[in-house]
Amino acid sequence: MPYTLVKDTRTGFENGNINAVMDGDIDGFIHAYLKAMSHGTLEK
Repeated sequence: MPYTLVKDTRTGFENGNINAVMDGDIDGFIHAYLKAMSHGTLEK
C-alpha cells in the first residue's frame, strides 16, 4: 500500500488521512496556519 500524507510545508502540519482532507476536513490546516500567523512563525 502506498504511503499517503498531506503536508503544509509552511506550517509543518501533516495529516495522514488523505481521503478526509479531500472530503473537506481542513480544520487542522486552518488552525495550524492561524497559530503560525499569530506567533509570527509562518514560513514562506
